[in-house]
Amino acid sequence: MTLRIVPAYPPGIPSTMEDVMASYMDTINRVLGGDFADATREERAEAVSNITQVCSVASGAVTIQPIPLLDVALVTPIQISMVQAIARIHGYSLDRKSILEILSTFGASIVAQNVVMAAAKMIPFLGWLIAPSMAYALTWAVGEVSDYYFANGRGVSQQDLREMFQRIYKAKHAEKKAEHKDNTTLKRKLEQLKEAYASGLLTEEEFARKKEEVLKDF
Repeated sequence: MTLRIVPAYPPGIPSTMEDVMASYMDTINRVLGGDFADATREERAEAVSNITQVCSVASGAVTIQPIPLLDVALVTPIQISMVQAIARIHGYSLDRKSILEILSTFGASIVAQNVVMAAAKMIPFLGWLIAPSMAYALTWAVGEVSDYYFANGRGVSQQDLREMFQRIYKAKHAEKKAEHKDNTTLKRKLEQLKEAYASGLLTEEEFARKKEEVLKDF
């Protein structure tokens, strides 16, 4: 018996952080609890596509916070769960240590991701806009490369995996950047929020809530 996995949220990105994370957890649990032994290639591909999309959205969402070095601590568990789920779809059962080793093989180690996203967060105002797109693209690349890796019996060379990861990451990141290139309204709102917070007009809780509202449609 096979299980068809569909995103746990309706078309479009969920409107709140709670919706995003609930969608992510629900989809992960359904994949890990599913039976793919008799699944067709198309069913596996659909399940992988859905889990990659859900986890990429969740990764982008959790970076909507001001602390640069916290991003990877929030994104990594999502990526680990995603790789576990994709491995499960292809008939593999892996622990956290094995998955971290796989991520390093892709060139997506914790240290590497930390450097990339922390650097983005240091850019005034726009760091909040850049970091979610980077987290989304990194997670998407991890998902696609993981699918290729497991679909080919884990017999792909490290060089091929790294090249594939970089190619997919750059393409997806460029795609997300292009979507928001001319979004001056979003940039202006972020600047106004930070100024209001720095001036003491907003509490930390109000600042976090309003920032999430501004970025929810990213």
